[in-house]
Amino acid sequence: MAVMATALVLSACGGGDAESGEGASGDPVAGGSLSLIQMTEPRILDPAAMTSNWSGNGPAGNALYGTLMADKPDGSFDYVLAKSLKSDDGGKTWVLTLQDGLTFSDGSPMDAEDVAFNWTRIKDPQVGSSSRANAAYLDKLTPDGQVLTFTLTEPITNYGSAIVFSSMNWIAKPEALQAGPAAFDKNPIGAGPFVMDSWTRGGKMVLKKNTNYVDPKLPYLDQLVLSANGDEGQRFSTVESGGADATMSSSAAFLKRGEDNGLIALSQGLNGGIGMALNNRFAPFDDPRAREAVVKAVDLEAVSDAAYEGEAIVPKTLFTKKSPFYTDVEFTGYDKAGAQKLFDELAADGKPVKFTITAYQTSESKRVGEAFQAQLAGYKNVDAKLEVLDFPAAIAKTNNREFQMSPVGGITFSDPELTVYEALYSTSAGNVTGIKDAQLDAALKAGRTTADPEERKAAYKIVSERIAALNPTVWYTRSVAALAHSKDVAGLVLYGSGSPRVDGAWTTKK
Repeated sequence: MAVMATALVLSACGGGDAESGEGASGDPVAGGSLSLIQMTEPRILDPAAMTSNWSGNGPAGNALYGTLMADKPDGSFDYVLAKSLKSDDGGKTWVLTLQDGLTFSDGSPMDAEDVAFNWTRIKDPQVGSSSRANAAYLDKLTPDGQVLTFTLTEPITNYGSAIVFSSMNWIAKPEALQAGPAAFDKNPIGAGPFVMDSWTRGGKMVLKKNTNYVDPKLPYLDQLVLSANGDEGQRFSTVESGGADATMSSSAAFLKRGEDNGLIALSQGLNGGIGMALNNRFAPFDDPRAREAVVKAVDLEAVSDAAYEGEAIVPKTLFTKKSPFYTDVEFTGYDKAGAQKLFDELAADGKPVKFTITAYQTSESKRVGEAFQAQLAGYKNVDAKLEVLDFPAAIAKTNNREFQMSPVGGITFSDPELTVYEALYSTSAGNVTGIKDAQLDAALKAGRTTADPEERKAAYKIVSERIAALNPTVWYTRSVAALAHSKDVAGLVLYGSGSPRVDGAWTTKK
């Protein structure tokens, strides 16, 4: 494995692959207000408790806390609150340098000690952060002015993506966090482009321009108004009718509808996708033949028709063609005769395939579960039941690894590190399917410890090959990380896992 002798300046390769129409034209216009509908409202505003993606708390988090850095379409980093991130020893020791003269929104200085405080909180299991897996590799943090030197428990050559894809990218003022959740929610203090004006739970979060933002030219907007609605159709209808300026989206069908109605779609080409996890830990899917049979039995294009109005992008490979890690190694495909042969073989061996599909109480999850069950009902020697559980029950079943098949096997990512490792390495806490394979483990380890692009590509080709051979998941759609906005709006940018940057947003609507 190559260890680079010179400074290693790392980027999230393949990240930020956003596509968009033009929106408002001309030079950015200062002033005005923009209203954006999120998919979910934050539970609390502690950045450690928030998720930085298109379906979570990206809009609010980026507005209040800004970003240390963001990945760009060419694979480089756009440094914002940070100035650089470098490693001289192949990813074991890192130096994060912040911009000079940084201040929080209340005018107090922001330095490396504030970053170390936030990252240590995320690592603490008592905090319960969804980004804990990203911070868990932190070993020693040594802040000195605007420079944070930190070591990891093991070399990770692309650790920058762990920051970009998580709430590690958001830094809040330690003293404000220490005042407690209730006080912090009333007055969250970060270093983002906006500050809190008011927040009505279940209603609107009104944010106003932060005059202490790192870039004195930004934000262009005087005000950003966030609301939340879990119904995709209602979100789009509100924007199409002029009741809001933009909405987050996870539906290719609604994006097409929005474009047909004059909206601009901004989407991110993420790798991986959403899939039905097959629990390898016990019957029937501890037998690789059962996994192969189910993967071959389901026509995923028909699932797309039934659950996504035919607009789903059915993934055939782990990486998209735009990724530097793309390989033409395909997942196991639809093979009706081959599936029946395997079902018959298992039955003859005294192992008839019998299992329960666990679905969540969302219309999408139920439609997918019903589509799988309906197709499997057409085969002999297989019995697939469907249960629809509320979120607490379904999450508990997933966390306890008690499910047999469930739509929790997805891996959505730009750069494969850390996400693919956490989801597939045999001893990782995030390994939902229980997949355990020495060749896969070795390739995942190689992909995270080499800095050589060709060696990384070779390692992830093996990862693709092992996934295709082992069938831990039935991949039924690429994740759609997207945002749609009116033609009056421009400057919204997606990074990481579809997390929207709002600092450069502007509008011609007054």
